[in-house]
Amino acid sequence: MSVINRFLLLLLSLTGTALALSVLGAFCQLLPEQLWLEQIRFALSRQETVVVAVICLLVSVKLLIAVFGRNGGKTTSKGEYIISSGAQGEVRVALDAIRSLADRMAHEAHGVRDARVKVIARKGRDADALSLDLSLVIGREVDVAVLSAALAKDIQQQLEHIMSLSDVPVNIVVSDVSDEAPVKKHRVV
Repeated sequence: MSVINRFLLLLLSLTGTALALSVLGAFCQLLPEQLWLEQIRFALSRQETVVVAVICLLVSVKLLIAVFGRNGGKTTSKGEYIISSGAQGEVRVALDAIRSLADRMAHEAHGVRDARVKVIARKGRDADALSLDLSLVIGREVDVAVLSAALAKDIQQQLEHIMSLSDVPVNIVVSDVSDEAPVKKHRVV
């Protein structure tokens, strides 16, 4: 559930709790009947009450759609991905290993200054799906179309060759064009 939906659910829950406490207070006669009847008559005569009721209705409908709406399946960027499964057992690969391979290949590509790789595994009803999202910082000397096509093809070939993963979509976004030297990661030995 998204942060916005959680916030709306919090507001709706607090409103429902306040309303339930008011009804319980009226039922137990903690609130005098004359007092709450006057407050209800006053609230029903105001236009703001209609606005608040419409807003609560819209929030409720939005949350119902979020609850019962079709989610494209559960996605994760941590854990493992099943490469093959059979009578002898399963072969799994860590999503971090796939990310590391793609990250290394992206940093080795000519013209790439920096790269961020995100591996997304979607669990579907029929089968699991895997995709890679790359965010690149490139130099001005590079043709974006040529670089992205070559990098996507190389990553797909390596995933096919090393891990027997075929047809893995590689989504590339160029987040910045820079003249700075490529970022070198220091190895600690």
